[in-house]
Amino acid sequence: MFIVTNTIRVKSGHGHELEERFRNPKTVHEFPGFVRMQLLKTQDTTDHEEYVVSTTWEGKEFFEKWVESDSFKGAHAKRRESKEPSTILGNSLHTYEVVVEHLPA
Repeated sequence: MFIVTNTIRVKSGHGHELEERFRNPKTVHEFPGFVRMQLLKTQDTTDHEEYVVSTTWEGKEFFEKWVESDSFKGAHAKRRESKEPSTILGNSLHTYEVVVEHLPA
């Protein structure tokens, strides 16, 4: 398994907008190798709101194909083309290989 996290910092009071953006399934949910997506909200931030978008893939190669896909490019281009000022302060992307996993018995 391969996990990708995108930590997004948002202006205070605008987190609900990001939550709404992720509320409904997108094209990634139908992409081969996609396992799950979670939107996590960091607790106890003071000067901004912080979220972690975590996606799980069957393997790194599936994530790489997603990033190269027209669906990915289209979804991310829409935000860049928006005329409204962004409430996103910044983000950081991290990737992980699952090396040990325990599931319920």
